[in-house]
Amino acid sequence: MNIATKINVLDGLERAVTITVPKQGYKSTFDKYLLEYKTKAKFDGFRSGKVPDKLILSKYKNQIHKDSINDLVETNLQKVLSENNLKTASPPKLSIDTEPSFENDFVFTVKFEIIPTFEIEDLSNMDVEEYEVDIKDTDIDDVIKNIQKQHTKWERTKEKAISGDKVIIDYEALVENKTFEGSNQKDFTLIIDEKVKGDIATVGLYNEFYKSVTGQITGTKKEFLYKLPVNFPDKNIAGKEAKYNITIKSVYKGILPELNNDFFSKFGLKGSNEKEFRENILKHMEHELEEKINSHKTASINHALVESNKFEIPKYMIESEKQSITNQYQGMMKKIDDVTKLELERVAIKRAKLNLLYMKIADQIKININEQDVYTFIAKKYPTESESIIEKIKKDEKYLNQIKNQILENDIIKHIKEKCKLNKIKKSFTEVMN
Repeated sequence: MNIATKINVLDGLERAVTITVPKQGYKSTFDKYLLEYKTKAKFDGFRSGKVPDKLILSKYKNQIHKDSINDLVETNLQKVLSENNLKTASPPKLSIDTEPSFENDFVFTVKFEIIPTFEIEDLSNMDVEEYEVDIKDTDIDDVIKNIQKQHTKWERTKEKAISGDKVIIDYEALVENKTFEGSNQKDFTLIIDEKVKGDIATVGLYNEFYKSVTGQITGTKKEFLYKLPVNFPDKNIAGKEAKYNITIKSVYKGILPELNNDFFSKFGLKGSNEKEFRENILKHMEHELEEKINSHKTASINHALVESNKFEIPKYMIESEKQSITNQYQGMMKKIDDVTKLELERVAIKRAKLNLLYMKIADQIKININEQDVYTFIAKKYPTESESIIEKIKKDEKYLNQIKNQILENDIIKHIKEKCKLNKIKKSFTEVMN
């Protein structure tokens, strides 16, 4: 059977494959499925396989027609892809140019994007950052101090509020003598000079609160002026000056817990001394530090890999990544504004490109992940949860694939690390962890 094939290059990586199947080809495929239905079909008064064709066709003709088309499309498309070394990056879109029949050739066109052909740039030319960190005694001291702060006991005081004190306030904000949404707060908690994460406006507002309450006692009323950010949600008052009126309701001094057996027992170290406690803390710090260093190294490798390799990326893959990120945002109840859309596009392109690069490297170094690899990885990474995770992956193929992807990424990163140039950068523990 002579199948005619034509491949047209459309926009970018999009291709259109037009295939012509001779009418004899359609008839033989149709007859194959007719026989299949005839063997399986059950009609009263007829033995299996002895049902007349006419009766089979009266009931199943349309389905046989559909099965024949699907078979011819799939079989011939796969043959074309294989013969021309093409890999699809998007689901094929089928259009029927000429309906198949016993009298006419069957002509159809399939459109899809292809995986681009490219070669990985020499990995030995890649510069990758790797942090070098020595944990000092002062770092351990700081971590222990933070742990103590997390277990602070607060005692009410009549003294003036100072740095580190907890202050409970009521406040009201006015713009042009009018309140606005979120401008009134009761029993608002401040810890003076506490580092606040957020945008410049948020940090700036907290700093004004800190300045206003520092040196004051319970019952004091204070006020300050603060310019609202230009991107403030209420566009009518964005960028305008707000007047904040504050009432200090109470001041609390923090009492840190002593480093004794009672404190150690909170961490499962009953009966231990401070030396053993510090050793235990150090182990946790080393583990967290290793995670951070590896995370940064992976990010550096990925960045270098993306920047050093230039090739076209399928639009479908970019759109798929954008949708995935959008779903994550929606899951966190976050809105995607114009600024976020630009970042979304950039991140999606990077992810899609990285996926293609990973696929290429995995193919080059012949990475093959089997069941035992998965179990070994789980036992090492999740020692306390390994049994439950193994049970989960046995029931959930999607979760199993996620684990395999983690292993694949680790193997690829390990391979790249062995090839590239590692630039050691000295960092403090605090710099890496914050």
